[in-house]
Amino acid sequence: MEDGNVRTAVRLLCSDDESVPVSTHTLNKLQLKHPKAPADWSASPALLASSLSVDEAEVLQAIRSFPAGSSGGPDGFRPQHLLDLVSCRESGADLLTSLMAFTNLLLQGKSHLDMTSILLGGRLVALNKKSGGIHLIAVGFTLRRLASKCANSYAVSKLTPYFAPHQMGAGVKGGCEAAVHATLRFLGSLQPGSVIAKLDFSNAFNCLHRDSMLEAVSQQISEIYNYCHSAYTHHSVLWFDEQVIWSE
Repeated sequence: MEDGNVRTAVRLLCSDDESVPVSTHTLNKLQLKHPKAPADWSASPALLASSLSVDEAEVLQAIRSFPAGSSGGPDGFRPQHLLDLVSCRESGADLLTSLMAFTNLLLQGKSHLDMTSILLGGRLVALNKKSGGIHLIAVGFTLRRLASKCANSYAVSKLTPYFAPHQMGAGVKGGCEAAVHATLRFLGSLQPGSVIAKLDFSNAFNCLHRDSMLEAVSQQISEIYNYCHSAYTHHSVLWFDEQVIWSE
């Protein structure tokens, strides 16, 4: 409520989700959610000479796009802290300029190797599912999420025609709602005895082969390839309490 996010406050009050206790059993379950990289992982294309570059207005827009009450990463630095700092009359403009330079450094794939695995990692929050499984939420560092927002904003606008008309989840305003309403209308017109199936992939993101993803990025949206290359050619550190899990 203090953050002005009434919707989330109400959802929390109505939720019966429970955090998973820290234990060896829980840690083993989380490890299963993050499988090892395959042995036949293909070498990804090298960094490209050019990459996406953003200006101060785009960085500020990305900062303002964080939902109210967004949590901080392992360092506790929240998006609201960043917004308050860039809104400062005395030093906000200088900070925004520095943030733009830092964001473009990340987009160029030039983050230092000694800190890439940490910066691209995050902290894990584990919740019990009603079905008996574990629902994982990874909260990354705010500055890394800022760069990702800039990359996503550009990528979605460019890839919308590429995905159309087979998907409704990215770059289509109200697309998910439209899909639900269309499905309900379709259900209403089915003949008796007909069925409709809804499919979901288990742990889809962590089971995606990174070399295949990077190859697709280099071909379809090369402007963000350097950033994705730095993020997904290295193992990322995920903290669960004081335990470390490698995302690879």
